[in-house]
Amino acid sequence: MIGDAGWYRNVYQDISGELTVAAATDDTTLVTARGSIHTIFIQQIIFYVTTDAAQSMAFTDSAGTPVQVAEIPASPGDNTRWNFEYGEEGLPLTEGTNFLMNVSAAGLAGRLKWYGYQKQTGIGHLGLANTAN
Repeated sequence: MIGDAGWYRNVYQDISGELTVAAATDDTTLVTARGSIHTIFIQQIIFYVTTDAAQSMAFTDSAGTPVQVAEIPASPGDNTRWNFEYGEEGLPLTEGTNFLMNVSAAGLAGRLKWYGYQKQTGIGHLGLANTAN
């Protein structure tokens, strides 16, 4: 169906992925922006907790003042599913920043899946040399 979340991932660069998060997994860059004029849009994050722990997990961008995308609180419970949805167009991160998973400390484990895309949102330099003399 035209207009569904998959349409955006087909038209723009699909950045969807998945990660097995072990108890020892540290802060991780999940997606790297293509450049300073590209924006990552997050459509959905799903995390299934297999090992509970007194640690929290946050999903942000890499800006100096990061955009907070989602947070899973400490001690979320074994065998729980955390689902964050941001619609077909998705939640835009700060232009030119990466998509990160930040953990408060080691311990929490599970399966992570995210859906999204990135597209050029800024105007780049054309790189044309000045030929006028």
